[in-house]
Amino acid sequence: MRTVDIKDYASYVGITMLMKGLTVSPLKLQKILYYEQAWHMVGFGRENQLFDCAPQAWVNGPVYPEIYRIYKDMVPGMCDHLKMSNFVADGDDPAVKEKQLLDKMGLEKEEIALTERVIMLYGSRTQNQLILLTHSEKPWSEKREGLMPYDYSCVEISLDTMHDYYKQRYDRNRGKKC
Repeated sequence: MRTVDIKDYASYVGITMLMKGLTVSPLKLQKILYYEQAWHMVGFGRENQLFDCAPQAWVNGPVYPEIYRIYKDMVPGMCDHLKMSNFVADGDDPAVKEKQLLDKMGLEKEEIALTERVIMLYGSRTQNQLILLTHSEKPWSEKREGLMPYDYSCVEISLDTMHDYYKQRYDRNRGKKC
């Protein structure tokens, strides 16, 4: 099982989103990474998770603490928009940096295509829409059961539940006839 460094992947996603004209905040980046992990396991098998870590069930949805620590102080608030300079050194070409990250991570064509689909599906939503969406879905909500809405929690979201939940959604949607 090959995984990628979540820090590199977060940079890649941030650069890609900004190059596509999509906004990205630290909070929104967390949700995109969550969906990238979930759909990667659905597309390539549960045993082929994208990162070697699981998100935690924080108040505003799934969070990868390592990524939180990196981006939390780059903007005044978690909802403020990141800029290209948060991902790429001044003077560097974002397209070149994006390619370097892809090369370093060694993603296959199919994995890159799935990353792009997830970015386009979820990246056009606001961070508040993504919070509400993750709150309405089983992987996050089952780990928040019994907690008050603003209770702190560092409980990890089950990768098995993530895989099974989104796989069921995928299978259900594939079975629909137009």
